Amino acid sequence: MRKLIWIMLAVIALQSCDQNMETYNIKVNLDGTEGKWVKLMARADRNYVTHDSAFAEAGAPAVLTKGIDGINTMYLTVEDTEANIQLLVDNSNYTISGSTDDPEIKTDSKAQNDLNAYNEKLRPITEQMNAMVAELRKGPDAENSEAFESLREAYYALYEKQDDLDSAYIAENPSSFATVLALRNTFYMLDTEELEAALTRLDAPLQEIEEYKYMYDKMERMKAVAIGLKYTDFGLETPEGELLNVSDVHQGNVLLIDFWASWCGPCRRANPEVVGIYNEYHEAGFEILGVSLDRDSASWVKAIADDQLTWKHISDLKYWNSEGAVLYGVPAIPHTVLIDRDGIITAKNLHGEELRQAIEALL
Repeated sequence: MRKLIWIMLAVIALQSCDQNMETYNIKVNLDGTEGKWVKLMARADRNYVTHDSAFAEAGAPAVLTKGIDGINTMYLTVEDTEANIQLLVDNSNYTISGSTDDPEIKTDSKAQNDLNAYNEKLRPITEQMNAMVAELRKGPDAENSEAFESLREAYYALYEKQDDLDSAYIAENPSSFATVLALRNTFYMLDTEELEAALTRLDAPLQEIEEYKYMYDKMERMKAVAIGLKYTDFGLETPEGELLNVSDVHQGNVLLIDFWASWCGPCRRANPEVVGIYNEYHEAGFEILGVSLDRDSASWVKAIADDQLTWKHISDLKYWNSEGAVLYGVPAIPHTVLIDRDGIITAKNLHGEELRQAIEALL
């Protein structure tokens, strides 16, 4: 009897250890991993860095195990493949099988199970989008460019539908860890008040995820440059290497600060419309200051010339660490800030007819 009691106590102790693991244990048995390195990648300053790795021996899964603090968004990759698997990693058990394109993830992690359920909800759309991306990467057919444009428009329509599903998921699942990732995908569409309301609704455990902290920091920066406040001045170098401040361009004009980059497809597609607006209102006292998030000076200067952007431009070539972008809490580009003659921020991210009407009202 005494021996049985000790056995039961030992089992309870082991169960207790499993429930309070000090490391994650990720067994990877994906198709095509044999003889290859499997890596767990983290993101640092918008770059991927290797957090952990293991070699997949013949006939055995690759096993990743290391201690980690909290819940972290990571990406599982396999040597010589482009696909990656997004994971919410904490000190839990994971078994990953299937393929990198369609993985099966079994786990005792609540965070990852939340993400699994969210991915399954989006599967019908993501499968269509992935198929479209594969076709779009082939580029347009010289003999049938209209088909390519039609496919691209269909892709954008699905992208908007995914945004709608994300918004609904966020509203309906305030305790799901996947909600933080869904909000991270869509928060750039929200103004300061809407973002604060969305973040406040999330349960306390979700607020420890890095994505939540990122959005909270953006929100605080956005508050400092909110509509109705005076603009915050800053200065960066022009392509000629001269320091130019926002205040140097404002000078009592109506000013549009345009955050963009040569590598940003949506920015480049928007540029012809911005050029037209500038040409229409410049003589009446309308100015634009382009703030580039480029890293390469030659690409930046070439894009200015190619797109015929004849207004003033500045950059520190620091990508998303651009002083101006950080100061203004820029969540995505293109991002515009409209300032009146008195230096008050009156609108953000207006386009087309809305932007024209806003400029006319200020001139």
